[in-house]
Amino acid sequence: MKQRRRYRWAAALWRAVAVLALAAPATTAAKDDSQNEANDPLTPKMAFQVHDYAQPILSERPEAGAHQLYLRHVLPHDALGVDQIARASLPLIANSWGPHGAWNGIGDFTVYDMAIAYIGQTKLGAGPLATAPTASAPALGSGKWQGGAQTVVSAAHDWGLSALLSSYQQAFDGTLQTLTIQPLLFLNLDGGYYLRSTGISTFNLGHNSVVPVGLGLGRVFERPDGRVVNVFVEPQYSVLQTGPGVPAFQIFTGVVLQFPVRRRR
Repeated sequence: MKQRRRYRWAAALWRAVAVLALAAPATTAAKDDSQNEANDPLTPKMAFQVHDYAQPILSERPEAGAHQLYLRHVLPHDALGVDQIARASLPLIANSWGPHGAWNGIGDFTVYDMAIAYIGQTKLGAGPLATAPTASAPALGSGKWQGGAQTVVSAAHDWGLSALLSSYQQAFDGTLQTLTIQPLLFLNLDGGYYLRSTGISTFNLGHNSVVPVGLGLGRVFERPDGRVVNVFVEPQYSVLQTGPGVPAFQIFTGVVLQFPVRRRR
């Protein structure tokens, strides 16, 4: 019963995503270019992202589960005359439960800033990353200050978009090292719909690892003033799991709002 109560509000979020996808007033279904821009991590538009990860099944822990609702803010800028994109991310609602109890609160705060380079239709981004131990309970974060680097490569195609995100971060005391690799594939369909696969492979070096593969559906709506609404749901199954506590299955849902940046002249 406790787990059901924990997921009632998450189910409400998914229903809201579905309603928004089917009936978004004052919007029109996006064309392919807008779909690619809405899904490209290097699109120079300010964005607010609400990403939800529901993880009801954890490896080697049949009675445990976890859940994170991330609030993320993306801000393009051109400090020092260089195109850049910064992103701040915080698990605003984090839950972890098991046979010994449950923990609720916020997670660790992460921020990165990348300089952007352009090679034809391909965009490259790279820059520093930092994580602050803001989690309100030990089960909800690492408890360590971390630093590292984030990289992104993205390319638009006639059929959609492909990209590769990777990051490496290490605790300042050297006790934790994490490598993440996230291939992104988006196949554009008619009516603003698209298929997506965006699982994040995570390797906590010396501890555990997980490689999820997802297949989901999303829809992009574009307003006449340039604002964009992007909604999606993507179940992900972990084809590789090593170590206890990594998700064997998860559901990734999200709502993304993009706003065109008007630079001063």
